[in-house]
Amino acid sequence: MTSQRRRGVLARIRVSVSGEGSTTTGDRDQQMNTVSAGEQLILTEAPEDAALVRRLRDGDEAGCEEFWQRFGARLVAFAAARLGDEDWAEDVMAQSLAAAVSSIRSFDPRRSGLSAWVYGVARRVIQGELRKQRRRRSVPASAQVPLEANSDLVSSAGADELSSRMEAARRVRLLASTLSPAEMEVLVLHFVDEFSVREIARIIGRSWRATDSLLYRAKEKARERLARDGD
Repeated sequence: MTSQRRRGVLARIRVSVSGEGSTTTGDRDQQMNTVSAGEQLILTEAPEDAALVRRLRDGDEAGCEEFWQRFGARLVAFAAARLGDEDWAEDVMAQSLAAAVSSIRSFDPRRSGLSAWVYGVARRVIQGELRKQRRRRSVPASAQVPLEANSDLVSSAGADELSSRMEAARRVRLLASTLSPAEMEVLVLHFVDEFSVREIARIIGRSWRATDSLLYRAKEKARERLARDGD
């Protein structure tokens, strides 16, 4: 991502922070009280999530930068796997982060982790883009998922972790012509983004049982395809 585009993304996020900060002090206290129990859960399980959410709710600009650093590259890879176009994916990433910041007060850690919630926001943005473009397939066989090429991801991941995720992404690309869009999506979320079945269920809006069944079918198809490729 170029420096100019990066500045544009951060500007969109900051505008979202400014817009959502229009609530009164009383409204803010009431909103915070509705998730106080969940906030404690975050502090127990993921203190960095609690701190980041709090900073975003307070309109902290450094929090916007941290939010982009944490999720920007990951969402570009996630969107590109659905859209097959890196520039389009970067725009979707910017829309997704801005939308997440705008609705950050609706995040309830009692229902999901921050990462799963952000991916859910991104997924809705992607679906909206696909509807507008009347796209029927999420990942053409020739799509190039820019996971390994993304410098932000390279700089934030260790060599072993990056190598593992790159290999996972390469294998996922091989399956694009075999799996349905829904199967492809859950496979990417599980093996590339490393979400659990329960987290994926939250992201895609299905029950745990339905998601587990979908992922099982996707893995079985993937094994068959990779076995054929290995022959």
